Amino acid sequence: MIAKRNHIKVFVASTVYNFEYQLKQIYELLDGYGYDVLMSHKGTILLDSLQSNLDNCKDGVEECDVFIGFIRPDYGSGVLDKGGKSITHYEFDAAYARNIPRFVLADYRVVFTRSLFKDSFIIEDMTSKRIDFDIISFENNSVMDTRCIRIYNEALKDKVKPASNRTGNWVQEYIGFDDIKMHLDSQFKYPDRIKKLIDKSKGTAS
Repeated sequence: MIAKRNHIKVFVASTVYNFEYQLKQIYELLDGYGYDVLMSHKGTILLDSLQSNLDNCKDGVEECDVFIGFIRPDYGSGVLDKGGKSITHYEFDAAYARNIPRFVLADYRVVFTRSLFKDSFIIEDMTSKRIDFDIISFENNSVMDTRCIRIYNEALKDKVKPASNRTGNWVQEYIGFDDIKMHLDSQFKYPDRIKKLIDKSKGTAS
């Protein structure tokens, strides 16, 4: 049974490659709870033909009430300049710049790769230094792009010290769609709770 429309706009940010079916399921799940789902893959963000794809997506984040972001091994498209960011990365940045409820989920492969390398060292000029994910890159690697780990680190707010000062840094790890569904069900099943979070964020902003 489809719930009554609640007119809460939920933006879903994610790379699409090898994730098409899951995005379809995510859309149907949120739509079934009555949310207005803004998702580029489903063509539900408002488009302005005078703007670039990037600007249309960023406008979608500016329009939404709630942000859901998926961090996956694929970094995504829209990188126009060497060292530039993807559209998905810019969507995350736009969401962080706003004081709105955010829910971030990370593919277990991103979490594993970060854990594998975060305390590793590289040898340079006979000296060793810790791997810096802001510098090192596996951009041409078909398995894992380290720029995804940068998005993950930003979501964790790893540069905020001490860790006790971090807020809004929950990132839910998932393996398959069942994990995603459980988390989204828990968070979005009751729209009244989401409305309270939205009102709370507006109160904090004012």
